[in-house]
Amino acid sequence: MDTQRRVTLDDVAAAAGVSKSAASKALNNRADVSAVTKERVLEACKDLGYVRPENALSRTYPAIAVVSDDLATAYTIEVLKGAATAALNTGVAIMTSYTPKPAPRDYPVPFEPEWFTLLKSTDYIGLIVLTSPLTHEQHLSAQRIGLPVVLIDPSGNQERGVASIGATNWNGGLEATEYLIGLGHERIAHIGGPRDSVPARERHQGYLSALQMHSLPTDDTLVSSGPFTYDNGLRQGRMLLSLPESKRPTAVFAASDTTALGFYEAVREAGLRIPEDFSVVGFDDTDMAGWAAPRLTTVRQPLFRMGQEAVRMIVDNHRGRPLLTTTPVRLSTRLVIRDSATAPR
Repeated sequence: MDTQRRVTLDDVAAAAGVSKSAASKALNNRADVSAVTKERVLEACKDLGYVRPENALSRTYPAIAVVSDDLATAYTIEVLKGAATAALNTGVAIMTSYTPKPAPRDYPVPFEPEWFTLLKSTDYIGLIVLTSPLTHEQHLSAQRIGLPVVLIDPSGNQERGVASIGATNWNGGLEATEYLIGLGHERIAHIGGPRDSVPARERHQGYLSALQMHSLPTDDTLVSSGPFTYDNGLRQGRMLLSLPESKRPTAVFAASDTTALGFYEAVREAGLRIPEDFSVVGFDDTDMAGWAAPRLTTVRQPLFRMGQEAVRMIVDNHRGRPLLTTTPVRLSTRLVIRDSATAPR
């Protein structure tokens, strides 16, 4: 037998006990191959000393996994655009996924133990988690495999020693509310975000601080929480408009542009107008803020740059620079004034 014969993919498949097709899929990190099969194929490659051909598809960029709880929002798309741009400029690939509910049973989904095993077996250099909650056990799973994690606008209780990026949400909430106060509004409602969202809590605290600084009373009937969705803005808007006219707000600070546009619809349903009957300020400054009628005054947070910074932090870490885990990275917000707010009648 020729002991110098080059090891082939057929040899790897036979040693791993799988078909040649399955071995090829495993080496190309295909999603339709289980993590167990991939581990067996990689172990066979190591034992046999298999070297893939020079033109093999395995010669790819280092990869970063990006996981979000929703890939369909304007907010997420803008952050992903920033991450993809930074990845292109630094020679890194982006693998984007989300946390579906309910989760499929056929393949590992993000944050399951098998999913972390898959990342380890395919040499990802980092993980970016966008708004999704990450449990203590999931943080430990990432640490055990040596996978750097960067959170963007985290949900839930944030673990110590984990890098995170966000905007100056408190400042933005304060500036939005003070702008409405400066126009003469005293009854200002706040349609907030999820209770477990760190950015939502910070925006709410900015709203409360502005009221306190101007000696205005807080009214629990004017404050609500819920998902950053159009439907939540519509639902909360209907509730606010159902209040007796003397108890209604004259202005609303919404914790996201999408929520603000839901409130727009509630006002339209009631036969009222913005800003003549209600002034509205949003948060995010996504494209839809400029498309709204009237154009939405909103707090701009640098979503594109947040995605860029997350990729940069992981790439720098891969090149030997430690992640900043002692304090969150906070990028500045600013109020963008358009047409949706004016002085009360």
